[in-house]
Amino acid sequence: MRYADFKEHEIKRTCQRTYEKPSGYRPYLKKDFHDRCCYCNMPQNLITSPFHVDHFVPSKEFKGKRDSLWTDYENLMWSCPKCNLSKGDKYKGDLMGSREIVNELFYNPAVTDYNEIFYRNEYGGIDSDDEKGREMIKRLKLYRPIHNLAWLVEHLEILWKKLEEELQRETDEDKKEILNRIKDKIANIYVEQAMAFRAAYNGRVFQERNEDDEL
Repeated sequence: MRYADFKEHEIKRTCQRTYEKPSGYRPYLKKDFHDRCCYCNMPQNLITSPFHVDHFVPSKEFKGKRDSLWTDYENLMWSCPKCNLSKGDKYKGDLMGSREIVNELFYNPAVTDYNEIFYRNEYGGIDSDDEKGREMIKRLKLYRPIHNLAWLVEHLEILWKKLEEELQRETDEDKKEILNRIKDKIANIYVEQAMAFRAAYNGRVFQERNEDDEL
């Protein structure tokens, strides 16, 4: 059951420069992807680990064939560590048959509006009615509860901020007292859930690649 849109932002590539290493594009990727994972939509500020520079067509496939894809900005994605490591070297396509940047196993998040493919269900989980979208959920492990929890934490923070804004506008002292109690309760829940999320996200030891060795 569709509960909410998958994301609220639009990805637009703005970098016109060329760098010798993928890491040079990090500021542009952070800005163009709104500092959110292109695959699961998690904001980077929810975790303590830095986001990865993901190659949409993996380096294992293009090295020695189309080496330009190593620093082609169109082939670079902004990804959280778990999504990047889940995606790994997964690839399907005719690398030499076309100059386009295509990986048939995944919708290109900078080309395809993921709101047309994915949505949030009533449990906050990532869901899809599209066959390829459902396969992506399996390949990227977007079915994991950690993604539900990330969505919950983010929306608790949004609610907390909205209550603070409402408090600033409210003039009735009795209503302000009620709003304050609600805000404090939401704030406490947010802090508890944020701590639980970060502990769960960092709980599993996974290999951290340095910026220039990311997939």
